[in-house]
Amino acid sequence: MKRKYLDYLVPFLLICLLFFGSWKLANHFFTKELLELQEEFLTNNGELLIHRLDLTRLDSEQNQTAIQDFAHEAHDRITLLDPKGRIIFDSAEPDLSGNRENRPEVKFVLNKNDIGSSVRYSTTLQAELLYTAQPMRSGDEIVGILRVAKKTSDFQSKTQNFQRTIFTILLLFYAFIYSIICYLIYQRNRPIETVLPVLQRMLKEPEKSNYVMQNSSQWRELYFTVNQISEQLNETYAAYTSTEEQFSTLFHELTIGVFIIDTEGRFMMINPAMEELLQIGGVSQHYYWQVIQDNKFIQLIQQVLVDKNQIHQEIATKLPNPLNLDIRLRYIENELKGDQVMGTVYDLTHVRRLEKIQRDFVGNVSHELKTPVTSLLGFTETLLDGAKDDPDLTEEFLTIMENDAKRLQRLIQDIIELSKDGDDLAEDRQALELNYFFQQQIGLYQHLLKNKQIRVTIDGAKNCFYQTRLTFFQPIIKNLLENAIQYSSKNSQIELSYHLSDQLIITVTDHGIGMSKDDQKRIFERFYRVDKARARHSGGTGLGLAIVKEYSEILGGTVKVESHPKLGSTFTVILPNN
Repeated sequence: MKRKYLDYLVPFLLICLLFFGSWKLANHFFTKELLELQEEFLTNNGELLIHRLDLTRLDSEQNQTAIQDFAHEAHDRITLLDPKGRIIFDSAEPDLSGNRENRPEVKFVLNKNDIGSSVRYSTTLQAELLYTAQPMRSGDEIVGILRVAKKTSDFQSKTQNFQRTIFTILLLFYAFIYSIICYLIYQRNRPIETVLPVLQRMLKEPEKSNYVMQNSSQWRELYFTVNQISEQLNETYAAYTSTEEQFSTLFHELTIGVFIIDTEGRFMMINPAMEELLQIGGVSQHYYWQVIQDNKFIQLIQQVLVDKNQIHQEIATKLPNPLNLDIRLRYIENELKGDQVMGTVYDLTHVRRLEKIQRDFVGNVSHELKTPVTSLLGFTETLLDGAKDDPDLTEEFLTIMENDAKRLQRLIQDIIELSKDGDDLAEDRQALELNYFFQQQIGLYQHLLKNKQIRVTIDGAKNCFYQTRLTFFQPIIKNLLENAIQYSSKNSQIELSYHLSDQLIITVTDHGIGMSKDDQKRIFERFYRVDKARARHSGGTGLGLAIVKEYSEILGGTVKVESHPKLGSTFTVILPNN
């Protein structure tokens, strides 16, 4: 918009300068010409007056009368000076005296010139005057100087009409020239003024279609091209916006950590998954060494920044938490936005834990299966080798083989139980009277309780009905009771309590060997035992609490443990009531 005004303002200023310059120049020459005419007129009047004067007696009354009469007729001021420039008589001030040799017009004559003139302000008359001075000669000798003066206002006022005419003509002339210039500028800027707003709207609102709504044969091709550019920009912006939204959604929904840092080390982009790994939020524009606490991670980023290559490495970090991270770093050259380093970080902690659990599971299953199978094979071979002929030895071996076969059966059954999930079985929800159900489950272990002289108490409301999936609920109670009996000492007590509201809370407390904090973290892992020797001797498989945890989760609940070594343990199962 400023450029548009400048296109018209600059020619306007130039035209104004030319106009005033032309007018001043014309006025100057006209004034000069007018002054020359007046000088000639005053000089002629002086010549006429000189012929009337008595040159032998310049100070005579006759000369004074003639000067006074002539000045009155011509409306001029006439001053008679002696050859040295002293005033003899002045028509405007008869009593005026003094020397005027320093006046320009007088000095000009005193320097042996014929005519002298000047325009200056008269303090005597309080007005600007045109002075002319000419010598008065008697033969070759200058006997005096006659100075004739006239007010410039007397003749300049007569030229005002002429000046106004010149001013008007020049004004019209330059106005016409400026109009032509404006028309040429308009013709030149017409497509710019039409297209520029459209281009500005295209930049400001690229998502909207902007068109040139003009039909000009001269600029048709230009307008058509601009309209095509607008359509293409609109389509490109729509595609870019869609891609950017998709990228933003993908970037924030990725479960792997992604980040981008510039060559100075500032985070330019970082997704929530990465912030969760770092356990800090709002790290954008922070330096990576201010956020990342692991030295190995920092060294990898520094190496990529220096070598400008890519790195793929798995590291185990300890800060802020122990994690196994699969890190890929790539140096990206970007001339527009500057070089960057993009990193992707995948948390392998859970994967590595599952791999360890799987290895432990396979090893434990192999060991647990191998022990009873080896025992069965060994006793079978012994019997076949002749031990069967001894009835007492045969009965002892068969009893041991029966116990090992039952243990093997329980192990296989527990493994089958662990392989179930919530979708394996059809819905089998049943309404259970809890107090009666718990008494039934305790009754299944009366022989074990009697052998270890353990007493079990039930604390909970009677006639309390709970609807659940018996296939998963019964193994939870069974394994909690078995675990409590297994690890309780003789002559002790087990407390089973329950409370039903919007949740069913079941607690099983024993007063057995208890467990440490480290054991509590792993107690629900498959085949993990607090006292391995005692558990195997009692026939346990090491899968009971793992079944409790998985079945509780299938039913939508949780299980937790609180224990102290040599004081016992309390297992709490919380299930929804729906």
